[in-house]
Amino acid sequence: MRSILITVLLLLLPLTALSYPFMVGARLSTPQIASVSLTYRPADLWFVQVEPGVAGGKAALGIGGSWDYMFGIALKSSLLYTWGNPMGDTQPKQTYAGGEGVIMVSGINLTFGLYGHIDGDDKEKDMLVSVGAGLGF
Repeated sequence: MRSILITVLLLLLPLTALSYPFMVGARLSTPQIASVSLTYRPADLWFVQVEPGVAGGKAALGIGGSWDYMFGIALKSSLLYTWGNPMGDTQPKQTYAGGEGVIMVSGINLTFGLYGHIDGDDKEKDMLVSVGAGLGF
């Protein structure tokens, strides 16, 4: 699965560089495992992003930007929903809301997020830490 995501991303990166305001990315992260993101930047400073993955999906609204996929930084407010078999001790069918920071250098991104549990039957896991690394924004 990971090699398929990387191959698709590498094929799409040249196209997304030409198709501003849209950008794509791929990420390995907790709890989603592997995901692909589509980002829409209607203005230079803010963006909307969806990120479906193997074990969960995110929707985010954020501020930040990137410069020719060489450097980027962002802060985003995200809603995370889990399904399947999420990584770590996270249960499926849980909803979390929180924030995430992203830094990208030469197309490689690192993410760190903190989320609070807002819906689902897993009452023991009230906070979630998400970390990840990937390609693109």
